[in-house]
Amino acid sequence: MVDVRALTVDAVIVIDGEVVLLERNHPPFEGSWVLPGGLVEPDETAREACIRETKEEVGLDVTIDGFVGLYDDPDRDERGNVSAAYRCTPRGDQTPTPRKEAAQVETFDPENLPEMGFDHEQIVTDALRE
Repeated sequence: MVDVRALTVDAVIVIDGEVVLLERNHPPFEGSWVLPGGLVEPDETAREACIRETKEEVGLDVTIDGFVGLYDDPDRDERGNVSAAYRCTPRGDQTPTPRKEAAQVETFDPENLPEMGFDHEQIVTDALRE
């Protein structure tokens, strides 16, 4: 049982109408497609963590466009993590590339997403609903 639930972030990045996803190379959900993201460090805001994690995982410098929502279902992550999700836009003309924690990175049509880990399909749906 988890005593404290950590805060994580997830970035919804759209390039040419497609969502950037990475294939996780570690548990939980190893081998699953997910949004770039990770834990918020003690010395940073959630927005700062989102920008940092996106750079670390898929090599993109991003600007945060808006807050999607807080995802806190206790069953969303076996570690008990709560996620703050943000809509982001890449700065300049960049190509996402796999880096830390990513086996591969691809972009997907939001209407034809692969099977995704965590509750990331719901986050994408919420982020693109407007």
